[in-house]
Amino acid sequence: MLLFRDGSREAFEELFARHHRAVVRFAWRMTGDASSAEEAAQEIFLRIARAAPTYRPTAKFTTWMYTVARRATLNYLRDAGGDGETVPILAEGEGEDGSYPVQLPGPDDRNPERMVWETQLTERFRAALGELPEGHRAAFVLNRGDGLSYGEVAQVLGISVQAVKTRIFRAREMLLSRLSKDVSA
Repeated sequence: MLLFRDGSREAFEELFARHHRAVVRFAWRMTGDASSAEEAAQEIFLRIARAAPTYRPTAKFTTWMYTVARRATLNYLRDAGGDGETVPILAEGEGEDGSYPVQLPGPDDRNPERMVWETQLTERFRAALGELPEGHRAAFVLNRGDGLSYGEVAQVLGISVQAVKTRIFRAREMLLSRLSKDVSA
């Protein structure tokens, strides 16, 4: 980013190449829609480019980038008419850590009942995540989905590390509560 700030176009292309996928994935988890995620990612990189002249490396670049991404995505959701509170945050079939929440069947294990059950479980998981309050959802996604440390999440969200831990704990509790109701129903 410092090289780009100093006028290197190649440096921005390198930043884009390195971080585009992570930015789109984050935006997808926050918006729940692939085309919205791409639009939000474009806005995020425009904001990064516009901020170059005033960029100061007070934190890791990725921490700063996720701060920009979070703000831009929330603005995108607000401008698109969403309330920012009930948006699914995971791509279909994707679990909280970027993997699938259940073991998917292999080519030789295509039991139709199991496939239906797994699809329903994934949908319930996505819905429960989408019902989390924005602050809890953002902390959870940044930590579990994007692998940021508690300290990095705290910087992105502008809260204390203890508040991050509390939000993630509460997000887990809310998810367990919602999912356990589905299982017992």
